[in-house]
Amino acid sequence: MQTVPLRMTERSARSLLLAGSLALIGYVLLRTAWLTDDAYITYRAVENLVAGFGPQWNPDERVQAFTHALWFFVVSAFRAMTGEVYYTVYALSIGLTLAAITLVLRKLSTSVAMGLAVVAACVGSRAFIDYSTSGLENPLTNLLVVIFIVVFGRDSQAPTSRRLGSLVLLASLAMTNRLDSALIVLPAVAVEAWRMKRRAFAPVVLGALPLVAWEVFSVIYYGFPVPNTVYAKLPPNLTFMDLGPQGWLYLKDSLANDPVTLPTIVIAILVPLAVRRWRDIPFAVGLLLSVLFVVRVGGDFMSSRFFNTPFLAAIALLSRYQLPGPALARLVPAVVAVAVSLFTPFPPVLSNGAFDGRYEPPSGITDERRYYYQNSGLLRDKNLGQNLVTRRQAHVDRALARGLYVASTTAIGYAGYFAGRRLHILDPVGLSDPLLARLPTARPYRIGHFQRPEVVGYGETLATGRNQIEDPGVSAYFDKLALITRGPIWSVDRWAAIVDVNLGRATYLLDSYSRGCVGVRTSAALGYRPAESNQDPNAATAFDACVTLFLDRPHAMRKVEFRLDAAHDYKVVYLMRGKEKHAADIIASVSPAPGLVEYQQALPDSVGDIDQIRIVPRRGSGPGRLAYWRVLE
Repeated sequence: MQTVPLRMTERSARSLLLAGSLALIGYVLLRTAWLTDDAYITYRAVENLVAGFGPQWNPDERVQAFTHALWFFVVSAFRAMTGEVYYTVYALSIGLTLAAITLVLRKLSTSVAMGLAVVAACVGSRAFIDYSTSGLENPLTNLLVVIFIVVFGRDSQAPTSRRLGSLVLLASLAMTNRLDSALIVLPAVAVEAWRMKRRAFAPVVLGALPLVAWEVFSVIYYGFPVPNTVYAKLPPNLTFMDLGPQGWLYLKDSLANDPVTLPTIVIAILVPLAVRRWRDIPFAVGLLLSVLFVVRVGGDFMSSRFFNTPFLAAIALLSRYQLPGPALARLVPAVVAVAVSLFTPFPPVLSNGAFDGRYEPPSGITDERRYYYQNSGLLRDKNLGQNLVTRRQAHVDRALARGLYVASTTAIGYAGYFAGRRLHILDPVGLSDPLLARLPTARPYRIGHFQRPEVVGYGETLATGRNQIEDPGVSAYFDKLALITRGPIWSVDRWAAIVDVNLGRATYLLDSYSRGCVGVRTSAALGYRPAESNQDPNAATAFDACVTLFLDRPHAMRKVEFRLDAAHDYKVVYLMRGKEKHAADIIASVSPAPGLVEYQQALPDSVGDIDQIRIVPRRGSGPGRLAYWRVLE
């Protein structure tokens, strides 16, 4: 009897690979599934929307505290159907991730060996595994980007309106889900649009409709085209010189704790150049831009999170290439990925229910899954019968027991979710607060958690509904923000405020506060009566950086008088809507007597109206002091 050797066909091998891969990745995702505190920022808005209060976070203002509009609406739809969030989000996240992997293996992967490399890299990547659950938008962004790459790879030699329209639509959906995904997909869209030249206009316009529709809604409802978190995470007093070095730390952290992820992205950038596959250069450019963007914004406090989508895009791109060499040699990438991942800290495939460790290193970049797993992990060892275990619920209960309406906390996700509509959560980090998000951060700061100094009177303002903010400029700016976020949506005044704030016309109101000046409300018409020469210096307003006089209305003046500490030279700047109209120095005498002295300044007629006067101490010791000022002419 003749025996026939059994040989597995390529198709059977691929089917077996797909089934085994989905089982393995599904198991690892279930074993590691968790929800971060930041995800619950979104879920509070989800609960408000489902309850009929609109997509807002705090109960009394329209603020977009989430960054992912499409994910927000998808979660809201499923929450409305299931009646709960915790297990619903797990099912969504794991389902979308497995769908993305299925597409990579079935539509993009060139061989079984390449498929094994894909699976090994995914299981070994902490960025991919940790943020394929977590409750954030990454699974939906990943699926959209993978579909984009699949569509891009079809019939690439024949650009058509349908093809371009599909690519723009997918890019539009991805950007609606996460704006910075544009860095990965738009270079390819730009190349395709350039290939079609004038015929590109219609498919681009039609494909972009989801993003355009969301932006229109965002401006109408919230008053702004971007989420509040954008302002919160890019404080006005930080530049690239501040954030860039932190961004490099983020790269180093990823290499040290997740050595599969970043090298995979770098390989995907270099391979199209090395083999001269010019059609893939736009994706290489997109991946490079995404890495540079991470450095520019200083990375994040969540270790490797910002590399989750670039990693899967890199995997999808590389899977379209043939592995060189004989059969055994083609298994080397998979073996290397497994080996590297097993010898790194806390490999995901070995994770278990005891995973724990609340540690924040000096860099401020933490392993967030490790930090929160025993609070929200699906299969955690502790308190497994409860969906969520956190001290934030007790924090909320204490605030309510004290009869408070406003409560302050820096970790607002869990607290806000448990508070429901019973509390206004004051967020010092500014993620959900439209005023604090636009103010300078305190120093030192933690990346991604830029805590703002307390604004005197702001808590009382929120609690009473009456503006009690002490600084005149911040107070006036808050009035505009309150009109935008709390006023009638279609009122003329609100739309005037929307234009002013979005175009930066009102930013000058914050300039004094940002400089560290003491702000003083005053009347240009009446001024103050002069004090006696032996007046108690304690009656004067003391200031270190500067003092800004906020006039009750724009006023033209020709001569003014100030009573100032004689121990300093001063520079006096006259402003109108933030623009310098005139500046003059006050020079103290060579041997000044202690105390306060009157100084007069004449202004040329060309100065015109002014609404602020800023006095800056130049030479001298100790703080400057201003007893009064008045208009003489």
